[in-house]
Amino acid sequence: MSLNIYLPPPAEKVERPRIAQRVAAVCGLAGLVLAWAVLLLPCAVWLLFSLVFNRLQSAPVRQQA
Repeated sequence: MSLNIYLPPPAEKVERPRIAQRVAAVCGLAGLVLAWAVLLLPCAVWLLFSLVFNRLQSAPVRQQA
């Protein structure tokens, strides 16, 4: 048994992504980042607010003698 590996001849042109494909990829990646930011930012703000609010509520009241 032998393993045949296809190697293109050196004269064959290698396909490279065009500018439109690159722009579409960058826009898609930016859209994903924006979607995660829109989803996670309110969750992070809510979590921070609830932690601070709970800490303020559970702080013991100091009585002066």
